[in-house]
Amino acid sequence: MSLSLEELALKADVSKTTVSLVLNGKSSIYRISKETENRILKIAKEHNYKPNSIARALRLNKSLTIGLIIPYLNRHFGRVAEVIEQNARELGYQIIIAVTQDCLNTEHDLIENLYERNVDGLILATMMNRDQFNDLSSKIKIPIVLVDRRIDGDDIAWVVSDDEQGTYELVSVLCQEGVKDIYFVGGIEKLSTSIDRLNGFKKALLDQGVECNQSKIQQIGYAVADGYEMTKNIIERFSKTPEAIFTSAITLLEGLLQYAKENKPDLFSHTRVITYDDHPMLDYLQPPIFSVRQNAEEIAKKSFEIMHGILEKNKSFAQELIKPELILR
Repeated sequence: MSLSLEELALKADVSKTTVSLVLNGKSSIYRISKETENRILKIAKEHNYKPNSIARALRLNKSLTIGLIIPYLNRHFGRVAEVIEQNARELGYQIIIAVTQDCLNTEHDLIENLYERNVDGLILATMMNRDQFNDLSSKIKIPIVLVDRRIDGDDIAWVVSDDEQGTYELVSVLCQEGVKDIYFVGGIEKLSTSIDRLNGFKKALLDQGVECNQSKIQQIGYAVADGYEMTKNIIERFSKTPEAIFTSAITLLEGLLQYAKENKPDLFSHTRVITYDDHPMLDYLQPPIFSVRQNAEEIAKKSFEIMHGILEKNKSFAQELIKPELILR
């Protein structure tokens, strides 16, 4: 059976206040010695100490809940959510997950709903622009950390992949193999992920001496149906099969694969396909599909780390650019 706070304090030979401060990560603020901190944590671990979350929340005047709002529960965002929840649970926080399906009105409704539930903070993959975010920040007085998608400004906390560099490296590899006819299948134009990936695409073509033709660039959305539609547009609009297609998200690749299966099963015989995002199933596809793998674990870890620092240690907002990995199969 787990110890009570009183029993833990008795075993560690310290006051209940000292135990609470250590368990809440405030040892350094209140100058509790490292020896005392380690002794309390060791006893807590040995006896499977579990704090009463309701009592702790009342004592700290917090709900000990954090809202996580993401566009989809796909592989990438699902992993981000999983790691954030694990990190939060270890430190006594509960995550409430909500999904927008990339609808701005839904996002606003979810933010309002979570705020009314007294969450202590929001981790958010947003559809908002700067003005909309400023308006939100003036209405709700809780910390917000943007994840996967950023908004420019030194006063906004965010953690994102280096989308521009990841795309640049991937497209450069293809160009170096002699490919010159490359089409871009993209997401929602105004989002930072779309902007950065398109910038990386264009920069790679420029540096490799390949013409960037605006007619070869499409951006509709990140849904599977969007990938299907954009692939259809490419195949049916031009008389020749494209030499290569870059899809800027795994969902768009899924749409491309669906279109190819239903309408052009020989697509891969003529067209190289590369993609941002990765999936284990790509290891089994032929011909191989080069990809950029986002570090979802590090993105999630840093996002919660920043939020926890703001809530528990009064740290200032931070911004983190996480390097993705180029996967050449």
